[in-house]
Amino acid sequence: MKAFWRNAALLAVSLLPFSSANALALQAKQYGDFDRYVLALSWQTGFCQSQHDRNRNERDECRLQTETTNKADFLTVHGLWPGLPKSVAARGVDERRWMRFGCATRPIPNLPEAHASRMCSSPETGLSLETAAKLSEVMPGAGGRFCLERYEYAKHGACFGFDPDAYFGTMVRLNQEIKESEAGKFLADNYGKNSEPP
Repeated sequence: MKAFWRNAALLAVSLLPFSSANALALQAKQYGDFDRYVLALSWQTGFCQSQHDRNRNERDECRLQTETTNKADFLTVHGLWPGLPKSVAARGVDERRWMRFGCATRPIPNLPEAHASRMCSSPETGLSLETAAKLSEVMPGAGGRFCLERYEYAKHGACFGFDPDAYFGTMVRLNQEIKESEAGKFLADNYGKNSEPP
């Protein structure tokens, strides 16, 4: 039951959309006619446990994970996903297809498909060293052998022409805001417990 609650908490937080007004520094250069973002978060200990339970190879981020007094630190970023642009929907694309293919959706935006099994084959993001360092603190799969940031940018950011530092900087900032929110405090306070949301 404990693992179930950790995963249920992940799902509830990861589906919280936020308005474009909350991401003022993040401006789309194209396909900007969407009405929301989804901030996808992971509960890192639950993610690592699920990898172990599925007999998957242990990722560096899980092998190197250490206990922390602030349990909110286990709330990590997976990605930031713009909603379906109206101009793309007008070409016959639905939400399901958009969420599955993102920037590789056909007929538009029609960029090369990013593959989860080959994240490091996605193009470099052009992220500054300063932002990359901040991102690595909240997105354990970034850089190294897993290149989660490359995959996420190729799938959900590149077709919008987002500045990589603004895109990933927004993720870092929003992750911190969630950690400091009532939801983040609730997750931290109930780490390792069976509990119901307030």
